[in-house]
Amino acid sequence: MSQRHGNTQQFGSHAQSQGSSGPQVQLQSRLQGVRNDIQNVSGIIEQAMRFCTVAALDLEGFNETDQVKELDLALRSLIDTQHKLALENSLITQASAHLDSSTAEATYQRKYENESKKYQNKSEAEKYGSSEAYRNFRQQLWDLTHEGEAMPGLFSNGTQDDEEDLVISGARVTYKCPITATWLIEPMTSKVCGHSFSREAILTYIRSQRGSGPCPMVGCVHRVTAKDLFADSVLERRVANHLRQLEEQESAATYTMVQ
Repeated sequence: MSQRHGNTQQFGSHAQSQGSSGPQVQLQSRLQGVRNDIQNVSGIIEQAMRFCTVAALDLEGFNETDQVKELDLALRSLIDTQHKLALENSLITQASAHLDSSTAEATYQRKYENESKKYQNKSEAEKYGSSEAYRNFRQQLWDLTHEGEAMPGLFSNGTQDDEEDLVISGARVTYKCPITATWLIEPMTSKVCGHSFSREAILTYIRSQRGSGPCPMVGCVHRVTAKDLFADSVLERRVANHLRQLEEQESAATYTMVQ
């Protein structure tokens, strides 16, 4: 990232050198290349975030508390990097419209430093509490040993009047597909709205909508396309665990009745 940031900081001087020789087509192309790189890296970060969750669930099952904490810190670091990428992408996009300005580089640097400082001064609740990936990470770890119970607040210093405190309560999770009303099979989750569906059901629905349709979840205002979906291996694991627990409970109840 430091190399990319160093490269983007040079656009001001490049713009000045090309300003008198005509349109900055080449520079625009190079900046677009940087934005494409940022998008690719962001995709890798999203995959790494999902890996953190899967690995943490495995480790939590073996009571490897210290390693789970390390993954928690790793996920936070990924969120920090994700914010930095989003900031760079935004500033580069803004700068692309003013390549002929002699102050383009200085403006970029000033905005980057100001926004970075604002982020660094935020509380943990502000940085990570609003992250869907982090909420999902903590929620699933909680559900592993407290299924059906509301998750306590993630960030709280014990006071009730701190506006920076973010209390995230556990929502009751459904393991059934909104389309089929049966247990999720090979679940796929929308990156847009977070709703999950059985793979075959949602892909069939999308094809029937000619590639894009309203989210099948009642009350959702978003649309869903195939490119918005990802195979949710974490949710698939949770469904399997839930069904196993139901089977064990049923077996225990049957055994009790026989006795």
